[in-house]
This record gives sequence, structure tokens and C-alpha cells, in this order.
Amino acid sequence: METRVKPLFSTRLTVAFALMASLALAQGGLAAWIADRAEHQVLRGRVAGDLQSAFWELSATKQRLRAWSLRALIGAPHAPGDGEMLRLRMADAIVRLQDLSARAEQMDRAMGIESREGPERDDALKLLSQSVVSLREPIAEINRSGPAQDVPTAWAAIETVFDKGAGRDLREMLNERIRDEAEILKRTRQTADLYLERVKLLSWSAAGTLSLMAIILAVYFIRALRRPLAAMSDGAKAFEQGYLDHRMPEGGFREFAHLGASMNHMAAELSARREQEAELRASLEVQVATRTEELEAALAELRQVEARRRQLLGDISHELRTPMTAIRGEAEVTLRGRKSLDDYREALQRITLAAGQMGALIEDLLMMARSDAELLHLNLTDMDPRQALEEAIATLSPIAHVREVELRIGIDDGAVRVAADGQRLQQVMALMLDNAIRYSHPGGTVEITAGVADDAPGSWRLEIKDQGIGITEADLARVFERGFRSAAARAHRADGTGLGLPIAKALTERQGGSLTLHSQTGHGVSAILTLPCTTNACLEGAH
Repeated sequence: METRVKPLFSTRLTVAFALMASLALAQGGLAAWIADRAEHQVLRGRVAGDLQSAFWELSATKQRLRAWSLRALIGAPHAPGDGEMLRLRMADAIVRLQDLSARAEQMDRAMGIESREGPERDDALKLLSQSVVSLREPIAEINRSGPAQDVPTAWAAIETVFDKGAGRDLREMLNERIRDEAEILKRTRQTADLYLERVKLLSWSAAGTLSLMAIILAVYFIRALRRPLAAMSDGAKAFEQGYLDHRMPEGGFREFAHLGASMNHMAAELSARREQEAELRASLEVQVATRTEELEAALAELRQVEARRRQLLGDISHELRTPMTAIRGEAEVTLRGRKSLDDYREALQRITLAAGQMGALIEDLLMMARSDAELLHLNLTDMDPRQALEEAIATLSPIAHVREVELRIGIDDGAVRVAADGQRLQQVMALMLDNAIRYSHPGGTVEITAGVADDAPGSWRLEIKDQGIGITEADLARVFERGFRSAAARAHRADGTGLGLPIAKALTERQGGSLTLHSQTGHGVSAILTLPCTTNACLEGAH
């Protein structure tokens, strides 16, 4: 039986939503335009209200100045400085009125309104400004002369300045401006209310239209989708339960017909794959069992190797402790003998130096014997890294003196705090400084500089630079490998385990920092330790 395929369902859906979107956009655009006009009217009314208030304030200040002048002329109690203060207050009010007037005219032009109030307001403000300027000399004269002998004549002269300007009555002009601004305020409020009513009406009509259209489209699409969706749901449940011989209908709208055909093809493929998977599963179970046995054997072998490594390092460390104890004992015996002071000093320096080297070797080997988790277990606290640096310098200064290496120290005294383990940080710095001293030539110099990093203001930077044998480019790539020592390093210094730098790098990175080396053969090594600051102290220290 042939199934009839209907046109694309998505086309109808697209047209319906495009129609609704177009209607919503049109109504939204119209509502936005009306709301913008209403907002402009509200703002214009606010400016008109400010103008009215400013004119009222100007009128009230003018009346106060008039009353002050009359009290001064008749000799009544008054403050001499109030006259000029009130005149300046009137001048400030006029300046504010001029700004508001300019703003009002600008808003009217933006709305395409040409009103007569703007020019009249500007003329009135110009006359009022001239009147305020003209009052300066009469007020000063009142303060100089005191009470007038002929009060009516003096008052008439001042009242002319108060109320007359360019042949016009300033009081009437001021009252007219107040009335005009009140009328403008009333007009803008009425216009804004009208626009708001239109917005409200448009919003209700838009909501009703869109709701009705949405209901109609919802009913249509629900009826159109009910049958294909039910068929799809039944097919999905059948496939979920493992009935891969079930087939979906391939009629109706074109999208659902294509989807039904695709799902039927998928079911046929899954049925074929299921048979193949059953065969592969049996084969994989055999392979997994074999691989599991192999992995268990490899894991057992690795555990034995690790145990032997730990045992070896423990034995080496134990063996090294005995000669170290013997060296220290010999040093104590030598100190008890009767020899010259120079002999004592030389013997003690040699023995103590050898004992220190032996102790460092033991510490490196013990660290290597520990697991990585034990090596990197740190107690991070908020601290000043310069304290650890000073302790490291104090510890290694005697070695530098014995090897005739000069230490040049430049530490920035700005405030700095980092999150680090003080003991481990000192150990890293001591390793860096020890390498710089031991691989330097006698008479050489080791420069120690510390402070806020120029290229990273939020970090603290320690650089230890020597003038020793240096490191070749090939060896520089391997210096952080455990146990690696270059031929030049072994020739310059026979002792050493090659564990110092790897340990220092691991400890530094565990504390959130970085350790890098820069060198050229024969030109020394520059070791740079960088740690992030925990507060803004680095920035304050840099300033």
C-alpha cells in the first residue's frame, strides 16, 4: 500500500512563526517609538518644572534683597554682607536658568518644535542679568553710606534698578516667565499622559492579537503533530525494549517520513550489529582475561623494582651516615688536641666542610628514596621570602669564603609576601646558591638580586648569577633530570649526585613558582626563582 507524503511541515512552521515575529516586531517598534516620545515629554516637563522652580527662587531672592536694601536705608538691623551675597545668589540662579533654557530649546528642536517661549525666555534672562549687574554699585553705596537722610528718594532710585530694565517692568516679566513655564509643564504632562495611554492601548492590543494567533497556531500544530509523534513514541519504546523488528510508519509530513525511514534503517543496522557484538564480546572476554593476567604480572614486577630501589637508597643513606659521624668525631678529637690555633682552624674547616658535603649528599639520597608525594608535602604559609634568602646566604657564606668567591647582594627592601614553606624555600635557595659558589672559579663573584619582577609586577624574583664554568646548550636541556651531571661539571667538581636541581625545581613548582636557568659555556649561569605574591604588597613595594 502506497503512503502519501505531505509537503514539508517545517515550511508551515517557519511561515507561522515568521508572521508572529513580524507582527511582534512591528508592534514593538511602534510601542518603542511612542514610549520614546512619552519619555521626551516627561523629560521636557521636568526641565520646565526646574525652570519654574528656578524663576521662583530668583523672585524670592530678589524680594529678600529688596527687603535688605529697605532695612539698610532706614537704619534697621541688617547684615552688611547679605546684600552682595543675595545679589550673587541671583546671578547664580540666572546662570542656572540660562543652562536650563538652552537644554529646553535643544529638546524642543530635537522634537521638531519651534516655540516662542525660548527667545522670550532668553531675552528676559538677559535683562535680569543686566539688572543684577546694575545692582552691584547701589548695594556697595548702601554699605558705604549707611542709613539715608532722604529714604523715599534713595529707595525710589534703587527700586528703579530693581524693577526696570530696558524700559520694561522686570517684576511683570518675571511673573510672566513663571506663568509660561507652568503652562509648558502642564502641556508636556498632558502630552506625556496621552502617549502613555497610547502605549497602554497598543500593548493590550498587541498582547491580545499575539495571544489569539498563538492559540490558533497551537491548536493547528497540536492536531497536525499528534499522530506522527504518537507513532514515533511507540517506535522508540519498542526499540528501547529491544524489539528491533518493529518498523516506523513512513507516511505523513515529509520530515516525519524521512525520520521513520531513517529509524527503520537504523533498527535493521542495529539488529545486524547486535549479532556481530555477541561474537566480538566472547572474543574480547578472552583477550581481557589474558591482558589482566599480564598487567598483574607487570604490576607485581614494578612493585618489586620499587621496593628494591627504596631498599638500595636506604642502604646507601645508612652507609653514608657512618663516615659522616666518624668525620664529625675526628673533628671533635682534633679540637681537644694541643696544636697551634692555625692547625686547629684548618683542620676544623676541612672536616666541617667535608661533613657538610656528606650531610647534603645524605639529604639528597633520602629525598630520592621518598615517594613524590612525600617529597612535595609542604606546609604553605604567608611569609616574607627574604627571610629564607638571608638564612640561606648566612649558611653558605663560609663556603664562599673558603672558595674565595665574593657574594654581591642586592635585595629590595619593599614589602613582599608569598605563600610558601619556609624550610623548603630556604632549601631551594641554598641549592641555587651552593651551585653558584661551587661551580665558580676562585676569585669569582656571585651576584644575588631579589625584588619585584619588572616583567611581572605581581611576582617576586630572585636571581643568582655566577661567573663560573657555565652550561652548554645541550646540557642545559637536561640539568633538571635526576642524576644527570655534565662532563664539565664532573671535571670541575668530582662530588655531587645530580639531585639538587631536580629537587629544587619540584619544590619550587609545588609552591606555585618557577625555576629557570640561563647560561653560555664559560660565561657562568643565571638561576632565576619566581614566586607569585599573595597580596598587593609587591605592587606597593615596586612603587
